Amino acid sequence: MLDAKELDKVAKLAKLKIPDLEKETFLAKLNSVFDWIEQLSKIDTSEIDVNNLTESGNTPERKDIPSRNNTREELLSNTKHKKFDMFCVPKIVE
Repeated sequence: MLDAKELDKVAKLAKLKIPDLEKETFLAKLNSVFDWIEQLSKIDTSEIDVNNLTESGNTPERKDIPSRNNTREELLSNTKHKKFDMFCVPKIVE
């Protein structure tokens, strides 16, 4: 079980700011997730073959057929940053 002191430590490490009014709710939700994980860890999985997890043994595959679903205009319509029919991105290397 997580307590308020540990929650503050984890929040600091994750760079999260949790308001004081929400800490109890947050603690309750996190602790319920930890309880659920603990329940899962009690399940006996020793007889499960991890190499054969599909029911039928083979996964259905679709044919790899190339297609052109988007035009350049459609793709560029999603950005404000374009020039000469290309996306503009910030300069990374000087």
